[in-house]
Amino acid sequence: MIMKRINRLLIAGLMLFSTTFGLKAQLDFDSFLEAGIVDANKLLQNYMQPAFEGFGYGLASGWYNTAKTHKTLGFDLSLTISAARVPSSAEFFTFRNSDYSNVRYDGGASVDIPTMFGPNLGADDLPQLTFLDPDTGDEIVRISAPTGLGVEEGFMPFNAVPVPMAQIGIGLPKGFELKLRYVPEQTIEEDGSVKLFGIGLMHDIKQWLPGEKILPFDLSAFVGYTSMTAQACIDVDQDQVAEFDASSLVVQAVISKKILFMTAFAGLGYSNYDIGLNLLGTYTTETSSFTDPISLSYKNNGIRTNVGVRMKLLFLTLTGEYAFQEYNTMSLGVGFSFR
Repeated sequence: MIMKRINRLLIAGLMLFSTTFGLKAQLDFDSFLEAGIVDANKLLQNYMQPAFEGFGYGLASGWYNTAKTHKTLGFDLSLTISAARVPSSAEFFTFRNSDYSNVRYDGGASVDIPTMFGPNLGADDLPQLTFLDPDTGDEIVRISAPTGLGVEEGFMPFNAVPVPMAQIGIGLPKGFELKLRYVPEQTIEEDGSVKLFGIGLMHDIKQWLPGEKILPFDLSAFVGYTSMTAQACIDVDQDQVAEFDASSLVVQAVISKKILFMTAFAGLGYSNYDIGLNLLGTYTTETSSFTDPISLSYKNNGIRTNVGVRMKLLFLTLTGEYAFQEYNTMSLGVGFSFR
C-alpha cells in the first residue's frame, strides 16, 4: 500500500513535467510554426531550456544519504523531492534578429524574453514579435513574446524545477549495495503515459584501506543511472503527442560520519544528463501543414558536489541534501531503513 501511494505521487509529478509545463497554455504555438520549423525549434529550444536542464540536474539527486552500505539483505525504501534552482541568468534569453530567418523584433536588433521559468509578465510588458511567411516574406501575424510561469510567485517558494523520485536499496555481499528506481509504464487516463528505470551501485571502499577499523568515517564509491520516457497527449482527435525522454548518470565518491542518530554526508564527482522532446503528429496553421515539427535536445555534464544530513529514528529516516552544480539542487527525503 505504501509503495503504491509513493508510485502515484511519483507518477503525478513526472506527468506534470512530461506534459511540458503547460506548453499549450503558455505559447501561441500555431504562430511559432508559421515562421517555419527551423525558427520554431530555435524559439522553443531557448524558451524551454531551464525546464529541461533543471530536470536533468534533479535526476542526479536523492541517490543516497550515507556512505555506509547495507549489510547483506538489509534494505531501505525512500521518497525524495528535489528542487533544481533556476539561476537568474536562465530566467530570460536574448532574442537576436540575426539568429532567425522569419521572426523579427522591430524595436531593435535584440531583446530579452522570459524563458518558461522566467517571470509571468503581462502582455504590455512583453516585446512584440513579428512572424513572416517563409516563402514570401510577408507579415503573417504579430504577437506578444511568450511569458514565463512565474513559479516563485505561485506554488513554490523559489524558482526551481521539481523532480520527485522513489527508490529502494538492497545490501549485497562484499560491501556492495544495489539501488533501484522503477516505475512500470503507467497510463493516466487520456493524458499520456510514463515509465522510469534507474539503477545504482555503491561499494564500501573503506574496507580496502589500511587501518580501516580505526578510521572515524565511512567511505564509498557510487555510480547511478536513471532513464525516463513519457508521452503526453496534446490533441487526441488530431493524434498529436509530445514524447519526452531523459537520462542521467552520476559518479561520485561519498563520505559520511554518524554521530548518535545523525549522519552527515558529502559527495564529490561527475554527473551528466541527456534530454529530448519531440512533438509528433500533423499540425496545421493558417498557411501550412507540418508533420512532426519539433525536436529539442539538451545535454550537459560537469562536477557535482553535495552535502547533507540524515536523521534516523528507529527505522524512519529524514534527509536533507544540497548539491552544488549549475542548477544548485535542494532535496528532502523520507524513508525506512532496515540494516
